[in-house]
Amino acid sequence: MKTKICGITREEDIKVCQEQSVDLIGFINIKRSPRFISLDKICDLISKIKNKNKIVLVMETEDIKEVQNVLKETGINIVQFHSLNNDEIRKFKEINPKIKIIKVIGIPETIGRQKINEIKSYTELSDFLLFDSEIQGKTGGTGNQIPLKLAVKAAEIARKKDHGTKLILAGGIDSQRMKSESEILNRYFDYVDVNSGVEKKPGIKDENKINEFMQVMK
Repeated sequence: MKTKICGITREEDIKVCQEQSVDLIGFINIKRSPRFISLDKICDLISKIKNKNKIVLVMETEDIKEVQNVLKETGINIVQFHSLNNDEIRKFKEINPKIKIIKVIGIPETIGRQKINEIKSYTELSDFLLFDSEIQGKTGGTGNQIPLKLAVKAAEIARKKDHGTKLILAGGIDSQRMKSESEILNRYFDYVDVNSGVEKKPGIKDENKINEFMQVMK
């Protein structure tokens, strides 16, 4: 299982991620997030990353042209959407076939028929699906864990639809959870997305926690 560390805001945290061979490094350009950073700051930070294929831009927008302009400006080729519906993603893929899409799907306390259909529909369109805890219709930055049973159920729904889509589990991921549940999670997920679990405070990563987490993952 691979690792995505998201919410990077500092050069020193990039250095640690690269030293530990983190697979994906995420930058959040969503203003409601406490880990928001501007595009100018993102452009500056990504210049420090050797392998540009590791970079993920996290966005929440309904404007496809805005996304295209941002990707052109930054040179990033993986974008994580907390928005855009099926038709918008399909149109985006047609215009930008080389850009990989991570689609975030919020997982509430129960997975009903509507959520099952949502998972199936986005599985067909996305390169990655990221399951995160959903609270009051919002995903990302909550620090809440998706219960193991629900996480596995969501993964099984996606796997039955398309085995080629990579699955990412987010939401309160930390070293303790990986120590206790890694064997099961490794069967169902290709990546885990860790954010608050390796932080001192929002946007400020803890080198020791990153090192510990990566040791657990190895």
